[in-house]
Parts: sequence; C-alpha cells; structure tokens
Amino acid sequence: MIAARLALAAALVAAGAAAQAQQAADASDVAASLRPAVMAYRQGDAATAERTLRALGSSNADANAWLGAILIDRGAKAEGLSLIQRAADAGSAEGQHRLALVFATGDAGVPRNPARAVELFEKAAAQGHRRAQLNLGLIFLRGQGVPRDVIQARAWLEKASADGDPYATYALGRAMAENAPPASADPTRAADLFRRAAEKGHMLAALRYGLALAEGSGVKQDQAAAQRWLVQAQQNGVPEAALALGDMAVRTPATRDKAANEKILKSAISWYQAAANAGVPSGQFKLANAYLAGSGMPRDPVQAQFWYGRAAQQGLPEAQQALGVMLLTGSAGTSDPVEAFKWLYLAERGGHPEARAVREKAGDKVSDRDRKRGEALAQAFKPASELPLDEGQPRLVPVRR
Repeated sequence: MIAARLALAAALVAAGAAAQAQQAADASDVAASLRPAVMAYRQGDAATAERTLRALGSSNADANAWLGAILIDRGAKAEGLSLIQRAADAGSAEGQHRLALVFATGDAGVPRNPARAVELFEKAAAQGHRRAQLNLGLIFLRGQGVPRDVIQARAWLEKASADGDPYATYALGRAMAENAPPASADPTRAADLFRRAAEKGHMLAALRYGLALAEGSGVKQDQAAAQRWLVQAQQNGVPEAALALGDMAVRTPATRDKAANEKILKSAISWYQAAANAGVPSGQFKLANAYLAGSGMPRDPVQAQFWYGRAAQQGLPEAQQALGVMLLTGSAGTSDPVEAFKWLYLAERGGHPEARAVREKAGDKVSDRDRKRGEALAQAFKPASELPLDEGQPRLVPVRR
C-alpha cells in the first residue's frame, strides 16, 4: 500500500547544508571548538563557517573535513576533496564519513565506489560517529555495496539511535519491521520506535505509527489515535497518509444508518482524491475503481480510465491490468488494441495473475501485428513516478498532542 519511496528514509545522511540544518540546532554533536562554525553552516551562513574553519584547519582534522564539505557545496570540489582526504588520512571520523559520502554518491567528480564507501563508513562508525553508524545501517538494510544483512543493519542502527536521534530511530524501526531470515520482524519494537521518532516530528514515522495503530500491529489498535497521526503526516508532506486514511474509512463497519454509511464512503473517496492528486499510484487506482463502479460518486468510465492511466504510468500492475481491459473493450468510449496489449504485457510482467489470461482470451480478436506492437511498446516502457524524489532525510515538524 505504501509507496516504494517510503520503504526507507532513502537518502544517506548527506553532507550538504540542507541536510546539516536537520542536525542538532545547537551543534552539540560536534566538538566545542567547531560549534560556532558548524552552527553558522547549518544556519546557511557558509561564509562565516568557512572563515572560522580555515582559522582552525591547520591544527584540526575535523575542521578540515567540515571545510571540505563547504567547499564542495560551493563548487570548489578539488580543494574540498583534498581537505576531506587529508582529514580522513589523519584518522578524523568526520573526514572518513565525508569521504565515504563522496564515494557513495560519486560527488566531487569521484567515481562511485560503494565498497570503498562502506570501508570508510565502518572506520568512522567504529569511532562512534553517529551519522556514519546511521548510514552504515541503511547500507546493510538495503544491501548497497554489501550483501543485505538485516542483523548488521540493526546493530549499527541501535548504536546510531542511542542518543534518541529521530532519523536513526525511524530507520531502526524499519529494520525491526523487516522479516528477513535469520532476522525475524518485531512489530512491537518497531511500533515503539516509530512512536518515539514521530513524537520528535518525523512524519514518515508518524505514518508508520498511524498504520500500526490502525492495524493493531505491535500496539493496541486505536483508530482515533491512528487518525490523529495520519492526519498530521498528511498535512506535513506525506501524501501516502491520505491513502491510509481512505483505507481506514473503507474498513469502517457498515451500520443501519444509510446516511452515516454514505458520509463515511464520501470521506474515503475524498482521502483517495487527495492521495491521487498528490501522485500516489494506489490512491489513483482506488479513485479509478470508485469512478468505474460509481461508488460514492456518479459512475464515470472516462475518469476511471484517466486515473488508471496515471497509476499505470507509474508502474502499478493492477492499474496496468485495469487500463488494458478498458482499452481492449472500449468501455470508456474508445478502444486501442495496441495500447491494451502493451498494458496487459506490463501487468503480467509485474505479476498480475489475470493479465495473461485476458490477453490469450482476446488473442483471436487482435491481429498479430497489433500484439507485436504492443509487446514492443511494453519492452520500451519505463515507469515515471509522480512523487517527488527523496532529497535526504525529511524535515522534522512540530507535533500536535
């Protein structure tokens, strides 16, 4: 149900100014001598930060690492990389972490080298560098540059979250929710971690905690509390929460009060519309279903085909299947066997159980040429997400109690 982009706080904890603004506002996570410069950097005053760090650089390897990051940010990549390398060579955990980021992302003109990045993250993490521990945990959880290892991921994320950092706490929650033998999922621990991160303003954690409350997964089921957390997440840039709110409304048991039932259904449709308009493919698919069935709104096959089309373009197999059937039958007013076969091929490739049967049943009504053209279009298809790409960790927001 939840979009793939939310499978994890996907980006590494990066070195740029925007990411640094999400770290401790008082710069308590760095040595006292660096705090004025780091605070200036995190507040967007790179000139003051650079001037202060240059004064410290001759005798402070960590200062060189921070200065290198600033220089790379403003385009002086060669000098910045040289300073970071010097800091790493001197044993600076900050330098090792930032050099690892360079190799992980291919920044500063350096080719990506995931294995080297992992090696450097491990060196920094072993010295207690929290962001290196977090990044290392994310890498093991995703299997980037190393074999996927949920147990290792949890071990590093436990260390990273020891001080209560909400980003590390959320990532540990995701790791605890994974069932990847020999590691077993621990929904109770996961729900507690999501709650702790959500209470500090992490809205992806609010989404996950809201889902846990709605489903009674690892925590006592509480629909009212689930709705409060999901609404906060939806209002703070997590459109997948609208999808979850729609699903909650749909699952509300029907009563003898037809007016109340109709109100609940309209609420569900409203949430699906919010999710669909924000680009959530499952929201688009469910809104299309409502238009096709005339559920909670007048029946409108044209609108149904439109929303199936948007979800299909994002790669959702069930939407590709539905769109293929509509284009094959012309139920929205026009038929297109080539496009129909394209979407049915894609739905089958995505694992939809009925796509192949539909194609085979319609085969004698469609020319070999059209079938081959549809298959060629399917081979060339690349999904295009409407959701924004992850650009680092989500910003923390004030939480309403």
